[in-house]
Amino acid sequence: MLALMSTAKPSFLEIDNDKFKTIMKISNEDTVEQKKDRTGNDEDSSKTLQLLRIKGYPRLLPEGIQALVNYCRYLQELSLSYSLLSDELLFALSSEKQVQLETLRLEVQPETKPLPRVSEKAWFTFSNHLPNINLVLLSYMTNEDDQRPLFAPYVPITHLYFGEAPSEATVLRIGYQCPRLVELVIAAYGPGLLDHALLSIAQGCPRLSAIGLGDCEITCSGLLEFVTLCAKRLRILYVWETSLTEDSELDVTKVSKNISLLLGRTWVPEYIPLC
Repeated sequence: MLALMSTAKPSFLEIDNDKFKTIMKISNEDTVEQKKDRTGNDEDSSKTLQLLRIKGYPRLLPEGIQALVNYCRYLQELSLSYSLLSDELLFALSSEKQVQLETLRLEVQPETKPLPRVSEKAWFTFSNHLPNINLVLLSYMTNEDDQRPLFAPYVPITHLYFGEAPSEATVLRIGYQCPRLVELVIAAYGPGLLDHALLSIAQGCPRLSAIGLGDCEITCSGLLEFVTLCAKRLRILYVWETSLTEDSELDVTKVSKNISLLLGRTWVPEYIPLC
């Protein structure tokens, strides 16, 4: 279901309440004192850290994250809960010229409500400072009102993963609010067909090149129309065979053949065995 997310990544450092304190100490004067870890690595070891995932530290201040990002000059990916996001953090990440951040990964869980409000100015400043940033959003929210603050034209979402079934209104909003979208994964969707929403995304997201559809319902004709619009840029197309609904015009065999011709390579939907 989330095979589209299975990419090779460098080893990362899991941060919890205790481990964060062993890596660095932030004083009131915002100075940083490097601490040796239990493996005996020297000071330079943390400076080569490439991926940092922060979990279980809800009271961590933006200054703390900025100090660590600032110290680890080679940091390329920062992964944290959406609950830690703030104007102050985005402004902090935008204030240092030496930051080489390539990916900001945000995870939204229902228990993090209420979600922090991040201003248009903060996102605009962040996007200008890091114009090629990969902003990855993994959402487990299901309520439409909860998801509304996550999507706006000024939020530079490039990779969007729905771990739970989003509402129709939320999926329709993607085509209007996420012009930078490159990759979309929908684990589940319904009730109702995904055809209309998917075509809206194809038209409103000119950079979309990878899509994964799990437990949903889409007609063979609807999928073919979507691929026709995106064929020149579509690199990854992952669709469950059980999600395809045959219609009067196309069955699974015919749509697979037509899509293969459009993509210039053999394509078939993913076989999902029935339990």
